[in-house]
Amino acid sequence: MPTIPDAGPLRILPATDPYTLCLALVGDLDYEVGDAVLEEVRDALRGCDGVRSLRLNCRELEMADSTGLSVLLQLRRDAHEAGIGFHLDEMRPGLVRLLRVTGTHEYLTCAPSAGLPTEGEAAIDTGESGG
Repeated sequence: MPTIPDAGPLRILPATDPYTLCLALVGDLDYEVGDAVLEEVRDALRGCDGVRSLRLNCRELEMADSTGLSVLLQLRRDAHEAGIGFHLDEMRPGLVRLLRVTGTHEYLTCAPSAGLPTEGEAAIDTGESGG
């Protein structure tokens, strides 16, 4: 099981299955913490054998700057290269706006048609179910 400090911008959440790593982004994802968050997520993934899905809960993410966006993009690329599904859960309006303005929304949030994501695709649960 990966170890991540209790305090800070990243927390481990209970997974729904043994093949999913669930992490919560907390506070700001910016220049000051971006590199540390990237390394902590990578370390957590290395510490979990057989992981098929990385879920990042963004409910408590207050703000993301360009460095934070870069971290999300790199994690999405890392997950794709490792054959791991990538999911952003419970995105707040500020993050959705950042992704739309920068043209990265589709890349980070498109649900795959079947199986693992293909190039340019990732899965998302915004918490805004339609019914």
